[in-house]
Amino acid sequence: MPERRTRTDLLISALIVVVVLVAGVVIWWFSPVRHTTLDQSGRLVPAAGTARTVPAALVPLWQAPSSATRVPALSRALVITGDDGAVVARDPATGKQVWRYYRNRRVCSVLAAWRDSHDTVLAVYGNSRGCSEVTALQGETGARTGARTSDADKSVELAGGSNYVLAQGRTRLETWGSNLVRGIEYGRIEAPVKPDAQPQRTGCDISSAVLGGDRLALIEHCDDDHGYRLTVLGVNQDDDEKVRQFGSTVITRGTADGPPPAVVAMSSSAIAVYDGGANPPEPDAAGVSDAAAPRRASVRQFNSDGVQQRTNTVNGPRALPEANASISGDGLTTFWTGRATVVLDASSMRPAFQVPGTLGPGQTMAGQLLLPIASGISVRDPATMKEIRTIRYARDGYNAERDGMIALRVLGNRVVEQWGSTVAVYGPPT
Repeated sequence: MPERRTRTDLLISALIVVVVLVAGVVIWWFSPVRHTTLDQSGRLVPAAGTARTVPAALVPLWQAPSSATRVPALSRALVITGDDGAVVARDPATGKQVWRYYRNRRVCSVLAAWRDSHDTVLAVYGNSRGCSEVTALQGETGARTGARTSDADKSVELAGGSNYVLAQGRTRLETWGSNLVRGIEYGRIEAPVKPDAQPQRTGCDISSAVLGGDRLALIEHCDDDHGYRLTVLGVNQDDDEKVRQFGSTVITRGTADGPPPAVVAMSSSAIAVYDGGANPPEPDAAGVSDAAAPRRASVRQFNSDGVQQRTNTVNGPRALPEANASISGDGLTTFWTGRATVVLDASSMRPAFQVPGTLGPGQTMAGQLLLPIASGISVRDPATMKEIRTIRYARDGYNAERDGMIALRVLGNRVVEQWGSTVAVYGPPT
């Protein structure tokens, strides 16, 4: 005998169907997928070759906004910008869009990583958990290749390495491999799976961090510290799933009221820390301290375990400019103190030269170092740092007092600069 359904049964069934449909519409309406667009292009721009000579002249080609980068983000062939929720890959010759990825969220940071292998663009977006939503995009086409989410600070800086990238905020940091699997998390952890998985320090404020080989170095100040601390960690966990700590030492004495030192660069064997002299240094390994001497800005070099090796004075203020980053290539690393560009040996991290009157860090092209100056570019011999010539051009919209540092990178025979939230490209006249 067939089951008989009452009118109430039918009404309840209809109500369930309506609720399911409404729930589905609500989920779709608020889902990230609905508010995400990816415009891909079938046009492939050839990878930029290595320039054989530095052009005799350079002219402005185009500009674009990029508030999510601090230095130009360059894939093998394209210039990547991030602004107003959109990550755009642009033809370096024209600035025209090759591909575009958009979400209706704030784009916190953008990085072009692993150019020689995976050629990946990483885009970090903000939500209620901070800058926690990460999307990996293929550098040539913009195709999505991965995603991850985790707890994060409200602002983060991305830095690239050979095998990992670093995402650093003020209270925590993470490393990710090319598959976006997390190597370590360090600092503030809301719900630790293993409470003893990382060093037991609390209330730590992380002011700077860099990658070098299979390690990272950071400057932090924790609750029980009487000064600023240099900590060296492994980029991934040990066999017991714990954070590997290779060294952690307080490197300034007294209080931490003054501007902190800044770790500016790291190789597989050495660490460079800019110390503006706001706080007296701790004694070195031999027990010698120059705390009574006049404190000048310096680059302090540490080995990969965080043990101090030597110090070289440089021309700089008590604190580096807020917008700052180092740029490496062809055995040199450059960073800007606000008064001069310091050129480090990329292996030993020892300052080889400092060039006054510059506006930021630079990079080599055809065996010559290009540094930004007020009138354009200073072209220098990397072996002697003598100026070979200058390339003059105007920077439309640049204001030194407002924009500060100019970060200069090279893509083929073109120069890509960033100041403030502006990316500008220059190339040989046609």
